[in-house]
Amino acid sequence: MKNIYVLAEHRKGMLRDITWEAIAAGRKLSSELGAELTCILLASQPNTMSENLSSEGVRVKVVNDPIFETMNSEAIIKVLKEVLTPSGSYVLLMGASNAILDFAPGVSVALDAALATDCFSVETREGKLFASRQIYSYKINSLVSFKDSERVVLTLRAGSFPFTTSGGETKGAIENVACPVDSTSLKKRFVKYVEAEKGDVDISSADIIVSIGRGVGDEPDLDMFKSLADSVGGVLACSRPIVDKNLLPKYHQVGTSGVEVKPKLYLALGISGAFQHLGGIKGSPLLVAINKDAKAPIFRVANYGIVGDLNEIVPLLEEKIRSLKG
Repeated sequence: MKNIYVLAEHRKGMLRDITWEAIAAGRKLSSELGAELTCILLASQPNTMSENLSSEGVRVKVVNDPIFETMNSEAIIKVLKEVLTPSGSYVLLMGASNAILDFAPGVSVALDAALATDCFSVETREGKLFASRQIYSYKINSLVSFKDSERVVLTLRAGSFPFTTSGGETKGAIENVACPVDSTSLKKRFVKYVEAEKGDVDISSADIIVSIGRGVGDEPDLDMFKSLADSVGGVLACSRPIVDKNLLPKYHQVGTSGVEVKPKLYLALGISGAFQHLGGIKGSPLLVAINKDAKAPIFRVANYGIVGDLNEIVPLLEEKIRSLKG
């Protein structure tokens, strides 16, 4: 591959964390393949974002157009086809976010490129590209190759590629490219942002989170879990099945379709460990998992794990915590 590209993802004028993680993956591949790394920024007010990217030594290709106030999938597909097609063989890296899931398959078709989604690892062997992703409901890790594909599109799982700042030692060049698409011909238009419901608990800023999932049962003792959260000085959160059952409001949900959190301690109770949930946990917290299923995927990423009945373990755990507090 001669070039490594990263598509920058942004919201309300701010770069998303997954952009930096994709750059980390891009740096790895560019080093191993001897390829040039370029970040493509499609935005309506790109100056601050492009400067931030450039300060990390990344070459930035900017397309400035009002249509890119948001991640407009129709416009992105058309622009990438025009901007990237002439450059020969390449790898295009993007986050596996909700916004990008809307157009990643379309991009691969438009570019006539191979596609692998939700990759948690990338590597090269003898100059060949490989990516790791999970199959069969995330029970098996698969290593994907791309035969002789000249172009490859990869979406990357959040939290899988830690980014380390370069400290601003070198600056990357910024290249401005005229938008090759007539925005008046587009069928898709941004209307407005609809903010998520705000509640009396802000799990996004909590240092300690006690989170419950499907494993707590259909009629869980929520007071017991809330009491444990109070005992450790944390807040109560949950995975999507709990919200779907109307046991807790949406603003308690951790995950890619919920709230992104950066706690110091994350206590996962009855949570299987699906990537959608883990994708909402940032900053590599101390993760403690309790689940009666010894094969639950959560144990693969947990620092500590307990296999057993939550209704027996949680009261004992709270009793021990209270005793230590005196």
